[in-house]
Amino acid sequence: MRFLKWPAVRLASMAPPARARVAAAHVVLCAALCLGLAACSGAAGQASAGHSHTTRSSAPPSPAQPSAGPAATAAVKAMWQTFFNGAVPIPRRLGLLQNGQRFASFVHSEEKTSLGTLVLSASATVSSVTLHPPGQASVIYTILLGGKPLAKNLSGTAVYTGGRWQVADTTFCSLLRVAYGKSSHAIPAACGS
Repeated sequence: MRFLKWPAVRLASMAPPARARVAAAHVVLCAALCLGLAACSGAAGQASAGHSHTTRSSAPPSPAQPSAGPAATAAVKAMWQTFFNGAVPIPRRLGLLQNGQRFASFVHSEEKTSLGTLVLSASATVSSVTLHPPGQASVIYTILLGGKPLAKNLSGTAVYTGGRWQVADTTFCSLLRVAYGKSSHAIPAACGS
């Protein structure tokens, strides 16, 4: 598979059982982190071809989230866990990603991959949020698969834009580079070079 890269680990030098566990963990981690947005559409079995992925709501815009204090920390935590929840529809998750529409084409193409189904059971828990004025937060989180930790103490950045907290596009791009390789042609143009 084109996105299975593990540059820090030499799988060939490991014993077969260890090699299988590491390879399986890497596949699931890549799926959870990098394909997480693409794993689940709004309804099970709903075809995405030929449909617009932009959603418009007639509801009034929600009030701005707090940018400081305990309420801001709680908003970042809730947003982060929603972003990494495979049961949440793609349009909502793209709305939680800074410049999310710049990644929409990539995300929708990846939802058709064979690993997309693995992400349906992936989630994230947040262990800490540290606010950094103006409008940024450091997030330490764990990816879970079937309720069990798969990758612990990952770090990311949340940004406060337009009155809402979002996962920084730099964090998303960093995750993609881990899964696809730093110079892969699969990395979306929105990530730059």
